[in-house]
Amino acid sequence: MGVSLKLTKASRIMARLSLLGAILYVAGDIFVFLMPDAAHALGTIRTEHTGVPITAAIPFAYRLAALVVEMIPTALMAWALIELYRLFQHYAKGEVFSVAALGNLNRVAALMFWQVLVSILCQPPISYILSFYRGAGHREISLGLGSNDLSFLFMAGVVLVIARVMAEARRMADENESFV
Repeated sequence: MGVSLKLTKASRIMARLSLLGAILYVAGDIFVFLMPDAAHALGTIRTEHTGVPITAAIPFAYRLAALVVEMIPTALMAWALIELYRLFQHYAKGEVFSVAALGNLNRVAALMFWQVLVSILCQPPISYILSFYRGAGHREISLGLGSNDLSFLFMAGVVLVIARVMAEARRMADENESFV
């Protein structure tokens, strides 16, 4: 029994969007740190995870150093989106309950979870680096946990449970097949 044409088409679209999302996610973070005024003008600047507004007033070397730290959680999210791309590729081929598809789904959940935790842990060094140029007494270290972080942690948990349910369904189907 193959998958429906609608599922195949939707999976192919989502695969492409996931891959595009991975590329844009990385490019967006690079853009924000290297060209903050342009990013701000476009309304794309995100400071909720850095604690310190990113502006061109911050010397380039400090923005670059902060970007290196920021690339750790960014890479995890890009990896999650690439795993999502692979998952949708499996779905498009009708491999909904395959071991490979379930592995991709598990990795998406785990990477989402770790991305949030690593992002929170990267906040203090990023905020310190971005404010270091101000000199002693004017440096900042920030740490925060926002509703976006909690939402992502919840979604990662949901995806992980769904992956486990699908793995259990696969196990039960394999078990039933062996009885015939």
